[in-house]
Amino acid sequence: MIILKKEDYYEVYLKSIVSSVDRDVLTLLYQPIIGSSASSLYLTLYNSFKQSKANDSIYNHEDLIAFTGLNITELSNARSKLEAIGLIKTYYKEDNNIGYYKYLIYAPKTPREFFDDILLKGLLIERIGEKKVQSLVRRYKEKKLDLNEFVEITSSFKDIFKPDFDNECYLMENSDKGFARKNISLNKDFDRALFISTLENNYGISKAVLNEDILNDIAGLSLLYGVNEVTLADIYARSYDSETKSSSLDKIKDLCIKEKDFICLRGHSENNNSYIDTNTKLGKKINLMSNTSALDYLKFKQKGTAVSSSDIKLIDELYSSYNLNPGVINCIIDYCLEKNNGKLFPNYVTKVASSVARKEIKDVLSCMEFLKNSNRTNKKNNVKEEKVEESAKEDISNDELEAFING
Repeated sequence: MIILKKEDYYEVYLKSIVSSVDRDVLTLLYQPIIGSSASSLYLTLYNSFKQSKANDSIYNHEDLIAFTGLNITELSNARSKLEAIGLIKTYYKEDNNIGYYKYLIYAPKTPREFFDDILLKGLLIERIGEKKVQSLVRRYKEKKLDLNEFVEITSSFKDIFKPDFDNECYLMENSDKGFARKNISLNKDFDRALFISTLENNYGISKAVLNEDILNDIAGLSLLYGVNEVTLADIYARSYDSETKSSSLDKIKDLCIKEKDFICLRGHSENNNSYIDTNTKLGKKINLMSNTSALDYLKFKQKGTAVSSSDIKLIDELYSSYNLNPGVINCIIDYCLEKNNGKLFPNYVTKVASSVARKEIKDVLSCMEFLKNSNRTNKKNNVKEEKVEESAKEDISNDELEAFING
């Protein structure tokens, strides 16, 4: 992991035209998703580019700190959001312990592109609600044009201009490239070839029924719901109408939701538990939490009962809003269920999650330690294992653990 330092240098390159409309889109459509710090950083980098065109400057990150009012950690987090949402790309090299960054700025999507993007529209609805999003859709909707009884009288190019194509100015090779309208695709990790081959080989659906727009929508759903290519092929096949040779996007989306296969529920955590003895009861529990999706873990704690939609939403919030990995989320779930007689109260859960997030806890063992200490403020423990050993005294038996781990 590369740690950003205020002594590091950076240059800014503009990869697309950024207009006043784009800045409006940044504020109204992107900012609710990425936050004001990230949008401020984007505009500051853009202004840095305009200045660098005049003096070809290389800047120091201390300048960004001064201009944005963000500290170095906030600056790094804001940049990560811009990268993740497709507004910038970052390149890095190190020379004599000094870091050099090149930031490539890309334009936001147009309003139509934004609202056509399932992932971005879904994120915006999650942040501000569907009613406000529909209001924004109407704001950018093209004005209805009624040309009834009108006749077009627009002049054509050749009506007005008479260029002499024998003139050498029209024969010169154009090697100077101006700015184009470029966006970063958010769906580049989706393996189209695997999705198509699965459809053809497993379900007999020809790739001929898929066009670029359909594949882009499918890729967006994959990223939004964390559904892999093979699962999506199965979902597509289940919603496929052989007569029309098409599949309803709404039906695919509904099936994705029913799969409850969000990234935060299916991912594996990076953890520091490799030294835990998994032959002990505590070790097995830590291993279980670290390598089980939050959805499956909660279902396990509920003795196989299906997880409610409100609990799914709560778990998704722990991942997206607090940046907690699934293992830590499982630990929080376990703790909150124990403290509230098997119930998950959203306000209590998010309060615990915010405390864990502030400590930047990344593994189950550290989370157990922190939560145990939060209830033992009048006692001191010098050995880490002593702090968490009582966490093994839960209502999960060895037989239950073995049954779950072994499927």
